[in-house]
Amino acid sequence: MTISPNDDPTSTQRRSLETVFKLLADAQRRALLRYFTDEDTDSAELAELVDHVHEEVDNVTAPRQTRIALIHIHLPKLAEHDIIEYDQREHTVHYWGGTNLEALLGVATRLEATV
Repeated sequence: MTISPNDDPTSTQRRSLETVFKLLADAQRRALLRYFTDEDTDSAELAELVDHVHEEVDNVTAPRQTRIALIHIHLPKLAEHDIIEYDQREHTVHYWGGTNLEALLGVATRLEATV
């Protein structure tokens, strides 16, 4: 069994509320994280995530644009905070998640549905 950084009680990398809000501030990151919660999975191929984010986010004009943004901006930012692990050679993403993150993602999703 693998212990995620979020479940490790000795981890010094506790996510602050401010960090979670910053991570959820971007529509592409919210769409990417929703993929894992909606599909009830903890791993995905990069191509699946590109398709999902491209379909979900209105201001993304092309799949190529989505792929570039995920690889160079969003995946590294989420990996930096131990929310995901991105294997660049295999083009796979493993999701670690977190209770606070998923709770606030749910709130953001409900709010987005009302606007």
